Amino acid sequence: MKKTNPSQSNSLLSKFSPKRLDKRLSVFMICLLFSSMFWLLTAFSKEYTAEVSFNACFLNLPSDKILIKDLPSKVAVKIKASGFSLLGVQYSAKLDTLFIDASNVKKYLNDNNANEIYYLLLNNQLSLMAEQLGGSMKVEKIYPDTVTFVFDQKAQKIVPVKLNLTYSFAKQYQLKGAVKIIPSSILIKGPKTLLNEIDFLETEAHQIAQIEATKRHIIPLKKSNNQSVDYGIASIVAEIPTEKYTEAEVVLPVQVKNVPFGYVVKTFPAQVKVKYNVSLQHYDLVKPEQFLIEANINEKTGISNNRIKVNLVKIPAIVSKAKIINPQVEFIMRKL
Repeated sequence: MKKTNPSQSNSLLSKFSPKRLDKRLSVFMICLLFSSMFWLLTAFSKEYTAEVSFNACFLNLPSDKILIKDLPSKVAVKIKASGFSLLGVQYSAKLDTLFIDASNVKKYLNDNNANEIYYLLLNNQLSLMAEQLGGSMKVEKIYPDTVTFVFDQKAQKIVPVKLNLTYSFAKQYQLKGAVKIIPSSILIKGPKTLLNEIDFLETEAHQIAQIEATKRHIIPLKKSNNQSVDYGIASIVAEIPTEKYTEAEVVLPVQVKNVPFGYVVKTFPAQVKVKYNVSLQHYDLVKPEQFLIEANINEKTGISNNRIKVNLVKIPAIVSKAKIINPQVEFIMRKL
């Protein structure tokens, strides 16, 4: 049997040692990397055509008109450029916005609509689009080709504010005068056809309880269903004038009206008590002669028709919640 020379065996093993294999693999990977890079450079240097979507912003709209129909928020652009350029555009398209000049919109002929309808041919602006994207790109087409603009005349109108407010006072407090609305009317702006339908602006429902002092309260307006209408403000201020009151009373004579000629009427009692609320600062200003109590002889009540109703005909402006304690009295009528 032929024996193997130990030195030959060692030489053979050295050729396939891990170190030599790693070295050859590294050389192979470097060559593969360079060849791939060369292929990528060659491939991306060529021109390609791609369709890219961009956010759209329309500028220079007619200043005397207002849009009543939303415009497209995006446009698709067919671009021809090198692979490198297209790669960069596609990466940044989600953040980029194309600005479209709408100063040369044209009105549709034979337009009999209540609103004004215009159109804009986007493919007439290919060079402007290319400038925004960079000189190395060629814009071949834009989709949609035509954008329709629906306008209405811009108008303004002053409308009153309607307060949707409920409130209550703490014990021995009451309203002093009228609730003030600031501002009481608002200038609104928007399409003329929409403004013609608005007669007032209403606030959101609001409730205030246990009021003890005059304060101003911020109350939001109801939001418009159409964003084309501009209110200018979002809230109004409601001022509720408040004062402290006390309960007082006065005894007043009953005056009988419609007494037949030649007769005299006497009531029992001849006087009735009236209770009312009055602010502390006005307490001393209330006088009995500022009230008037009347009974109509034709308003008989009771089974025997010997009672008549008593009415509070006149009260001072500075009192509130005035009421007669006994609103009916007995009477007798005798001939003179």
